Amino acid sequence: MSTRVAVVLAYAGMCLIWGTTWLGIKIALQYMPPIAGAGVRFVIAGLVLYAVAAAQGQIKPVREVPWKLVLVLAGLMFGLNYVLTYTAETRLSSGLVAVLFGTLPFFMFAFGGLAGETATPRIWLGTFVAFAGVAVISLAGQVRGAPLFALAAITAAASSAIASLYARRHSHHEPLVTLPPAMLLGGLAMLAIGLAAEPVNWARAAQPTSIYAVLYLSLIGSCLAFFLNLWVLKHLEAWIVGLTALIIPVIAVAVGIVFGGETFTLRELGGSLLVVVGMSVALTSSKRVASDIADAECEV
Repeated sequence: MSTRVAVVLAYAGMCLIWGTTWLGIKIALQYMPPIAGAGVRFVIAGLVLYAVAAAQGQIKPVREVPWKLVLVLAGLMFGLNYVLTYTAETRLSSGLVAVLFGTLPFFMFAFGGLAGETATPRIWLGTFVAFAGVAVISLAGQVRGAPLFALAAITAAASSAIASLYARRHSHHEPLVTLPPAMLLGGLAMLAIGLAAEPVNWARAAQPTSIYAVLYLSLIGSCLAFFLNLWVLKHLEAWIVGLTALIIPVIAVAVGIVFGGETFTLRELGGSLLVVVGMSVALTSSKRVASDIADAECEV
């Protein structure tokens, strides 16, 4: 197999995996409450990545671990982000949450601007179009009556954007040094909070479908997809990888309709289209921000 074909397959696989994790979350929520469920996912993913890091000889002494970065990732990317995302999916369809979370690029633009990076008029045009789409979706029948859950999905994107921009400033640290402890700490914290605040039916959580969903999210959605992301970034410009932010919500909507039995009104589909078009206009005008988004893509 040629390298070009391998890159295409890896890129497609990465998009497909992250496009399906949204429905995987929806399925997992049928068996476990959101906070505990997210916690179990990242405890497993963190332990697996620790095993990979050990096999690669990248386990560092405690004093050499960049704990500030680890805590930011644990708290914002693997903690608050997923608590809000899982919570949003308790009331909204997986496809709609994926589209709402697709506003992440615009928080990257906004927070990047606060750090001194200039947004072009085209970026602001794309931002306006995309958030017009969010407004249309929020007026749709499914979301009406649950605006806080739509807000949770958007806030999750903002939390992820902050963590991603911070991680970019410390990108000299090896991923296998920072991600295992960040995932494990975030997972343990969510699991502890979930066990204290949510009733967990362990007999139901132990059913085969529940186990398959959690393992898919942990091993495929977190570990494998992240590996593919890193490998693709070695062969493609980061801004090209960042454009997966345009593809993933579309896949998530299609997967939710075809395999999850989710339904979308014309208003919801129209709003989703506006979000994707706005993202396309903004992302293709800024390779640097799209590169930042490529670095952040492993988070779903």
